[in-house]
Amino acid sequence: MALLRSPGLDDPSLAEVFTNVAIIGTITTENLGVEHLVKNVIANPYLRHLLVWGADIEGHLPGDALRNLSRNGLDRAKRIIGATGARPMLKNVTKSEVNHFRKHITLNDLTGKKDIPELAAQIKLLNKQAAQPYEAGLKVDWVEVKKATPAKRLRLDPAGYFVIMVMKGKEYPLLVEHYSNDGTLRNMVEGRNAADICAELIEKKLVTQLDHAAYLGRELAKAEMSLFSGFKYTQDKAEGELQCDSK
Repeated sequence: MALLRSPGLDDPSLAEVFTNVAIIGTITTENLGVEHLVKNVIANPYLRHLLVWGADIEGHLPGDALRNLSRNGLDRAKRIIGATGARPMLKNVTKSEVNHFRKHITLNDLTGKKDIPELAAQIKLLNKQAAQPYEAGLKVDWVEVKKATPAKRLRLDPAGYFVIMVMKGKEYPLLVEHYSNDGTLRNMVEGRNAADICAELIEKKLVTQLDHAAYLGRELAKAEMSLFSGFKYTQDKAEGELQCDSK
């Protein structure tokens, strides 16, 4: 059995109730969350019941999406028929996966319920009604999973490089200095968070290479984290040695 829950069921005293529950988790979205759930549940032929319990998420309504998926399936546009959430579109599941889910998984809907004794009673009842496993689980890969390789050496961005500094206590505590590759200071940008600074640098076209932008994003995120933690931010060099383009 799989159980989707709302926060608040972490009390150790409830451990016995969950003894025969194979999966316990929370779902918060009516699209990607439902897709991940469907693919994981149908991969295990011993999972025959899905119990949804607790308050639905306002706007997204993933409980409503699951209920309608189980009852109605998808239309030709891959929208869950009858679902009322913001965007109940399942772009990453196949028709066979949905059919498998609807045929083999019984949805037990306690959406909106908050009474834990009622939940415990329902789990015990379902365990007594446990169905036999179906012949085999269905596993369909989303896309091929590729292993990340070590970062290659970073070429100098023609737009220049950056020095990041943290100025704790100031109204704009993150400061970025932009230099041309000959070492001349060209621009200074300050901000309250990494996202604002990244957006400004991109808007001003001060970074022109994707690998450089990824490095800059990582470093600014670390700098921002240092504002709320005890560690001192020190800017790391980019992976490998900077190599000038010989062309």
